[in-house]
Amino acid sequence: MSAYKNTILGIEDNSICCWLFNIGIEKEWSSQRFQMIDREEELVVQHMEEIMLLLADEKDILLMRHMPDERFMEKMLRLGFQKPQILCPKESDDSKSITELVLEDEILLAKLRAIAQEQSVYLVPYGVTEKEQRLGNLCGMMLQGSPGVVSRRANSKLYARQLATNLGLPCPEGVVCECIEDIPKAWERLKKNFSKVIIKRMYGASGQGLYLLDNIQKLHRVLHLLKRSDGNTGKWIVEGWYEDKTDWNAQLYIQEDGKVQIFSIKKQLLKDTVYHGSLFPMDSMDETMVQYKRQLEEVGQALYADGVRGVVGIDSIFTKEELFPVIEINVRFTLSTYLSMLPQMFEERYFQSMYYRVPRKEELEYTKLEEKLKQKKLLFEIGKKRGIFFYNHGCMAKENIGKTGRLFLVIVAEKWGEIKHMQQQLEQILEEK
Repeated sequence: MSAYKNTILGIEDNSICCWLFNIGIEKEWSSQRFQMIDREEELVVQHMEEIMLLLADEKDILLMRHMPDERFMEKMLRLGFQKPQILCPKESDDSKSITELVLEDEILLAKLRAIAQEQSVYLVPYGVTEKEQRLGNLCGMMLQGSPGVVSRRANSKLYARQLATNLGLPCPEGVVCECIEDIPKAWERLKKNFSKVIIKRMYGASGQGLYLLDNIQKLHRVLHLLKRSDGNTGKWIVEGWYEDKTDWNAQLYIQEDGKVQIFSIKKQLLKDTVYHGSLFPMDSMDETMVQYKRQLEEVGQALYADGVRGVVGIDSIFTKEELFPVIEINVRFTLSTYLSMLPQMFEERYFQSMYYRVPRKEELEYTKLEEKLKQKKLLFEIGKKRGIFFYNHGCMAKENIGKTGRLFLVIVAEKWGEIKHMQQQLEQILEEK
């Protein structure tokens, strides 16, 4: 996707991107003394790395834990995506990050170093910590993104709320609690105006570190959990939960010269606090959208002044009465970032990305599911630029994920109205025994 890399990432056409899917970096920033680890979920997250194929050129490099399935790779090529050079570390240790595995592989490091000596190579990670900075330095690759110390500071939910407040932007009604003893008082205050209250840790992704409460019993359980994991240290944000709202995500690129480019706005599909997909492109030019973009530009300039560079994802909510432009700031890629080029690739189309958990009462093979879609004329056809395609195979590989599969897909349609119909037909297929 050279046009995307050039216009969004500011990378020259003759340069190589070395893509790295080091998802899960929030765990390194958390101060929790005790963390419950869902091993099955961690395996799923690790196998989402195939999403990098949506952005990579054939001259690029993908650093991956596992080689993609050959049939899946052939399908991606038929859809118009490209096959880059794929390099895997020799060790496969699920307890370590992909960056750690690469750093421990001297042969792979030497290969990357040799490539970087011959050509201009950018290391493009999902997010930046000190480990990715070290990898870039060891191999002579230029790093895309903010320095690790800046990323950690700006990814905090407290930072997002303070930045919005400093800019005079509206924030959800809430309280910053300096200790756990302050949380019940914030709960009592907010419950007067809201049926639900949400408690937020400073770091977390995909709904982790968020506790949505509607009664005092749940509050007591969460307080017990927080005391066990954090002691009485740290800070928490307690906010009222807006039931009647629309969730949005904006993707920004902050350039070295200070220019802020808004390259994608999507409507988010959430179940309570958990992300399930997106609708895009949202290219309305009504007064609310114009105001929203103006606020995003202002936020981008403030982030630039704080040292933030590269891709930034900003979550926002619209209620009937108010627009809250900054709910959360992700100074890193998100799943939404990798999907943002699809409107450029398939013009004059509308998209809905979706994520499904698929219980494995019996084996549901990836290819069998595609065959069922084909029979129903739902499978994506490159000529018509319409239908459903899966952009991940690893999360459906039974040997990798235990008892539950995950489907990551995109519905492509000529009109918004077609999307809901295709989604309903897909879900009927998934429910079939």
